[in-house]
Amino acid sequence: MRSLIDLYQKHRDVIPYAFWGVATTVVNLVVFTLLTQFTNLNYSITYGIAWFISVLFAFYTNKYYVFHTKHYSAKEFWYQISTFFAGRLVTGILGLGILAFGVSILGFDTKLGKNIFNVIQNVVVVILNYFWAIFISFKEKKTK
Repeated sequence: MRSLIDLYQKHRDVIPYAFWGVATTVVNLVVFTLLTQFTNLNYSITYGIAWFISVLFAFYTNKYYVFHTKHYSAKEFWYQISTFFAGRLVTGILGLGILAFGVSILGFDTKLGKNIFNVIQNVVVVILNYFWAIFISFKEKKTK
């Protein structure tokens, strides 16, 4: 029983990470849908706006409600937000690459194939984003 408690304590941020991850996805979908419905913007522009707003939402929810990190200077805050956005950009490009690999190179160019590779890339991206946040963006500074 003690090992289960230790395991939970070590990974207690996984449940709120999953919850706020779903909320971030909802924010992205709502913003994208609203922009698509009520503007004449190109879909790539609406995608970019929705991505930016949802990553900003994810930053604040991850910072304050998942990892409970603080910043003690403006420099530290800008480090956290810039590395968070950079990580999301890198994993987003990687996710697109996984999807393109499955569809264009492996030939899974059907609705089912695209959905399968979209799920695969999402799983990879979510896992990488979690570790990026822990080890880079919200890594606690060691006190002297």
